[in-house]
Amino acid sequence: DALNVIGRCCELARLYGIELQAVLSRGSQYRVEAMILRACKSRDYLLYSPSRQQVAQQAAPESLPLVLEPRSGYYPDPVLVLDFQSLYPSIMIAYNYCYSTCLGRVAPGTGPLNLKPFGCHQLALPRGMLEYLEHYLTVSPNRVMYVKRDVQVGILPRLLSELLETRVMVKQSMRQFNHDKSIFRMLDAKQLGLKMLANVTYGYTAANFSGRMPLIELADSIVQTARETLEAAIRQVESVKEWGARVIYGDTDSLFVLLKGASRERAFEIGHQIAEQVTRANPYPVKLQFEKLYHPCILAAKKRYVGFKYENKDQIEPVWEAKGIETVRRDNCPAVQKIVQKCLRQVLFKVKNQFN
Repeated sequence: DALNVIGRCCELARLYGIELQAVLSRGSQYRVEAMILRACKSRDYLLYSPSRQQVAQQAAPESLPLVLEPRSGYYPDPVLVLDFQSLYPSIMIAYNYCYSTCLGRVAPGTGPLNLKPFGCHQLALPRGMLEYLEHYLTVSPNRVMYVKRDVQVGILPRLLSELLETRVMVKQSMRQFNHDKSIFRMLDAKQLGLKMLANVTYGYTAANFSGRMPLIELADSIVQTARETLEAAIRQVESVKEWGARVIYGDTDSLFVLLKGASRERAFEIGHQIAEQVTRANPYPVKLQFEKLYHPCILAAKKRYVGFKYENKDQIEPVWEAKGIETVRRDNCPAVQKIVQKCLRQVLFKVKNQFN
C-alpha cells in the first residue's frame, strides 16, 4: 500500500493497453510495442517482424553517446548543471526520425528495384523518388535520409509528442488534487508511466540483440544527432567571453559548467542565459534546462560527484547532494560511508562559510 503497487500497475495497464499481469512480468519493449501498435492501427500501418537470423545479420551500431572525461578536482567556484529535457524523444520529434520516414542511407541503390539497406531488410525505393523529394529530406549525421514533417509526420514523433504533451497536462492536474490522495497517486502513476515510455522508445529501436524490431540506422541517427547537439552546446557556452564559462564535464544530455570567480547571484543569471541561448539555437522541442548550481563541489570521476546544491537565487541554505560516491553506494560498510561523509562535509562547509 505504501508503494501503491496495485494502483500503479492498474494505471500502467490502462495507459499502455496491456494486461495487468504483463505489467508485472513483461519488459519495456512490450509496453513500447503495445503503444506503437495502437498508433499504427489508426493509420493503417503494419509492423515488420524480422527473424532472429535477420536481426543477427544486420549492421552493427556505429554511434556512441558523448561522455566527456571529467576535469576531476575540487571547485570552490559555482558549477552550473544544465540538462537537455527528454533529449532523445525531443530529437525524434524535431527531426522526424521514425521507421515510417526513413529512406535508407545516402548511397546508390542496387538492383532493378533500387534497394537500400534498411535494418534487417532491404528498402525498395521507386526510381526518381529521391530527386522528387530533394528539398524535403533531412540527412542525419550518420548519413541516413528522412522525409520532413511537410511530407509525412512519423509514427514515433507523433506518438512521443502526444506522450510528452499529455504528461505536462497530467502534472498540471496533479497540483489541483493535492488534497485528494487517491486521485493524486493515480495521476502520479500515469505521469511516471508516460515519462518511462518516452525514455525507453529509443531503446526499442536500438535493441539489436533481443529486440523485436530494431533499426540500427534509426538508432544511430538519434545518438549521433544527440552527440552533435551536445557538442554544439559546449562550443556555444565556451565561445561567449562575457560568461567566462568552461565545460568541465558532459554526459549524454547534461553539462557541468564552471564559472570561475563568479558570485552565486551572477552564476544564476548566466545559467538562465545559457539555457535560453542554447534552446534558441536548436529546433523545437529540443530544450536545455538550467537545473541547479553546486557551490562548492568535488568532481571525482564519471558519475561521481558531491556538493552543496542551490536550485534558485533566493535559497539561503543549500542541500547536500552526492552521486555515485561511497556515501550513497551500498557496497561499503556503514563506517566507510559515515567517515567519508563527515570528511567531505567538513571540507565543503569550510569553503561555504568563507563565501558567506
